[in-house]
Amino acid sequence: MAVKLSREEQYGIMALVDLAYNLNGGPAQVRQIAKRQKIPQRFLEQIFAKLRQADVVIGKRGPRGGYSLAKDPKDIKLEEVMRALRPKLQEDQRTDAPALAELIDVVWSEIEGSFQSTLRGVSLANLCERARELGISDATESVSNDSAGSVESHSFSSTLS
Repeated sequence: MAVKLSREEQYGIMALVDLAYNLNGGPAQVRQIAKRQKIPQRFLEQIFAKLRQADVVIGKRGPRGGYSLAKDPKDIKLEEVMRALRPKLQEDQRTDAPALAELIDVVWSEIEGSFQSTLRGVSLANLCERARELGISDATESVSNDSAGSVESHSFSSTLS
């Protein structure tokens, strides 16, 4: 059984890997990332707003604006990204839970702890290295500057599957 990411989580990780993989000294525009990774631009803007609020990315306004990573890719762990994008789960308020329900809660907490530990061990730099190992080339080179804004690129979705 595989752990499933929400579309928001998957797109957020893809966009951050795109930023990390294509570090070029300046901010990247959401429009470019959305085209490269085939992510709806408005949805990606909402994702970046959450990532900015969590200090994962830095936003810069203006014609040369966009987003850049707030830290070195090796210092941004998937746990931090997931915390920014995953909605807070409601705590179960049961006070008279049957013993088996309590057992399941304890085991589930242990599983979640293991999952969090794994997420703490994976950085954006790790994902970039994995992309290189899989032969995913630098997507920045494939962005055209023509008036149509056409983009040919590799998507990172296969990296996350």
